[in-house]
Amino acid sequence: MNGTTPPRHTGMTLLEVILALAVLGGSVAVIGEWARISFQNAQIARDLVQAELLAESILAKVRLGIIEMTPEVDVPVGSGYSNQADIVQDTHAADARWLYSLEVNYIDNHDYLVELAVTVRQNVHESRRPVVCRLVRWLALEPETDEEE
Repeated sequence: MNGTTPPRHTGMTLLEVILALAVLGGSVAVIGEWARISFQNAQIARDLVQAELLAESILAKVRLGIIEMTPEVDVPVGSGYSNQADIVQDTHAADARWLYSLEVNYIDNHDYLVELAVTVRQNVHESRRPVVCRLVRWLALEPETDEEE
């Protein structure tokens, strides 16, 4: 023996390349799934915010008298307008993707204390798990007085 060692190959073997590709493929699959879940959660959050804004808008319209203070069930958002000019000005007019229900409850047999509950929900089948938002406000109405003249 002359003390020389055989030359080592410094390249990558086929097994190492396949293993690296498998790790890369698994990582891409996991990151893709995370991105899909993140996108779904962002859509749900967007829909929840939109439902809350629509419910606030409906409550404000009831307080202003634009929408009558009567119980309603599954009314398309934006359908309670008196003329066409109102529809053009409202960005959510006749949006059939959203429905609202209005509950009116008088508190403790008083005609001047009212609980308004607005429920806004997406107009999709229950199997798709629609977004629902419910807001409750109490209003103090002007008590009716009997004025004698």
